[in-house]
Amino acid sequence: MARHGLSEELYANVSNWADHPGFSDAERIAIEYTEKFAVDHTALDDAFFARMREHFDSEEILEISVCVGTWLMMGRIVMVTDVAVSCPLELSLDPPGSDRDTDA
Repeated sequence: MARHGLSEELYANVSNWADHPGFSDAERIAIEYTEKFAVDHTALDDAFFARMREHFDSEEILEISVCVGTWLMMGRIVMVTDVAVSCPLELSLDPPGSDRDTDA
């Protein structure tokens, strides 16, 4: 996580996104969007998207939406089907072919 600018302290404060000083304004609006997308999508009105467009263009908003929607879908599938993870995956955030790519 540290390689990508993330810390345990920042991760531990995601639920405190509105008040934690470690988040940028763009990160705050992305987290707020994610929360509203998941639990109160009717609150995503024109005024909210105007605030979001101060930090993200339309393509980035779509990318965030697809990412959030995909994770919500996967979580719902796991809960509804009562699927238990028996062998967790370790994912690399490094692009294929990078110096840190050990699968090549």
